[in-house]
Amino acid sequence: MKNSKATMSEYVDWRGDLSFKVDKLNEVDCLIFATLAYIDYDLSEFSSTANLASAPTLAQVYCDVKNVKCFGSMFLPLLKKCALSQRFKDTKVMYHKSIIDLEEQTQFSATTFVLPSSEIVVAFRGTDDSLVGWQEDFNMAVGTIPAHKHARRYLCDIADSIADSPIYVVGHSKGGNLAVWASAHLYDIYSNRLKKVFDFDGPGFYGDFTESDEYRAIIDKTTKYVVDASIIGMLLSSSTQQIVVESIKHNSMLQHMTNTWNVLGTKLCRLKERSSRGLNSQAVIEELIESLSCEERKQFTLLLAEIVSSSNIQNFSELKSIDNIPQFFESIKNSASSEEDKKFAQSIIKRVLVIIKNQTLSLTGIEELKEKGIEKLSAGRSGLEELKEKGLNTLSKIQKKK
Repeated sequence: MKNSKATMSEYVDWRGDLSFKVDKLNEVDCLIFATLAYIDYDLSEFSSTANLASAPTLAQVYCDVKNVKCFGSMFLPLLKKCALSQRFKDTKVMYHKSIIDLEEQTQFSATTFVLPSSEIVVAFRGTDDSLVGWQEDFNMAVGTIPAHKHARRYLCDIADSIADSPIYVVGHSKGGNLAVWASAHLYDIYSNRLKKVFDFDGPGFYGDFTESDEYRAIIDKTTKYVVDASIIGMLLSSSTQQIVVESIKHNSMLQHMTNTWNVLGTKLCRLKERSSRGLNSQAVIEELIESLSCEERKQFTLLLAEIVSSSNIQNFSELKSIDNIPQFFESIKNSASSEEDKKFAQSIIKRVLVIIKNQTLSLTGIEELKEKGIEKLSAGRSGLEELKEKGLNTLSKIQKKK
């Protein structure tokens, strides 16, 4: 497996016999912990404790949650492999916290993993299957969200409860955003213990946060990973180093899922650059967001929330089903409660279509210029050959006259 591509699950098969004391924590391990943050540990005894001594191991936790049906159930096979491996089984699981607040429009969850080698990995969960979680994601386009404050408090609490140990902060999707925000706002007395921040395809930030001293203080410790056709990871502003990761899928939303990411040895497979398709998607999203004023972003957020709630869809996975997609798009056209909102929704759709059209024209123009340039170059070369041939003929005639 060292010299061949694999998934993180296959990585556990290959690396699972080596403890963290023998082979230190790496970026693939951190991706695994960011993924395991989606598991619902609420039913595992003592997993919510902030006391390290009484915290259960990953092996014990698996026995408690293996039959739980929830959004994170798709990652139970990965949890099982980890729980049975020498590398992960003795990792302690503690201070699992989950908050769903419909009134505050907040979905927050985090879990801390403490390795036998004493490192602390704080993992923030990304958006789960709840609609309030996706509504909170829309709110990111307006500014700071309540989950940011929960994340900061959580990270500071962990740093305070486990003294001296080095801290790694990880998160996927919205969890990556929370990981960066919380790390930037970690109390100064703990900053020396912060070793690395791993942002796995998380959205950026609205406003001037990326220009702040707090953000700049952690840039050198932060690495952001985006997939080739990334949409979520390219939203809003980010100044951190970006690594493009290869996925086994072509669909942009499926690429976002960590179980599709390619692993090579102890690293994620890198791509030199993103594809034109990925860059085009990014350009459309960036241009749309930039074209909206702060008030328009707020109106757009409220409108999306209203559309989702009025469509009688209970969770996000239903939006991906064949039966509900037409219903969802019908809601976009018809669910706005006022004429003003309907006009606004129509203006957003028109704006997106104009952006795509302009982008298509721009790309077509570039291709035409390329084509014409090649034709001119070809014509130029033909002309040179013709002149050369004429010159040689003339030279030959002169020589004959002599």
